[in-house]
Amino acid sequence: MQTERLLLREFTKDDFAAVHLFASDVRLAEYVDWGPNTSGETQEFLEMCLAAQRGAIRTNFTLAITLPGGGPFGSVGLATDRGRGELGYVIDADHWGHGYATEAAASLLRFGRETLGLRDITATCRPENDASARVLEKIGMDHVGLRRADKLIRGQWRDSLVFSALRVDHTHSAARRFVR
Repeated sequence: MQTERLLLREFTKDDFAAVHLFASDVRLAEYVDWGPNTSGETQEFLEMCLAAQRGAIRTNFTLAITLPGGGPFGSVGLATDRGRGELGYVIDADHWGHGYATEAAASLLRFGRETLGLRDITATCRPENDASARVLEKIGMDHVGLRRADKLIRGQWRDSLVFSALRVDHTHSAARRFVR
């Protein structure tokens, strides 16, 4: 997928060094329930991405975030199940503040809605992760709730803000207005 500035592409086994560079960064691990990755964990991540690419029925779309001609400096993913999707992303800390997360997440959200026809796509972030919450709001997701003690992060249960991009079926919505 090409965006204005980015190329979102499938991961390859040759991406190990670039992926491990950001996946092993302690700054990224502050708000997620993984990392900082060991070499083995980064290898497992890449193997999971490669296996998903080969699946007969694909339900996981985890893509490398790159600048055209460059190596990965982040990841954006959409996991699907029964017409619903879960969106996530991570950007190398040295690339924060440039709008890359917004651009990549918006592209995958559009893919989920338009190409996959998902009726609801959700995403979560920690309440203290203001930057990630802003990304989700900028791409048109609505803040719909709070999950208490949702993620175990380095031995501590942490809350999650929940965002949703619900595809509204206007045909049924209009019909319900007249049935009272």
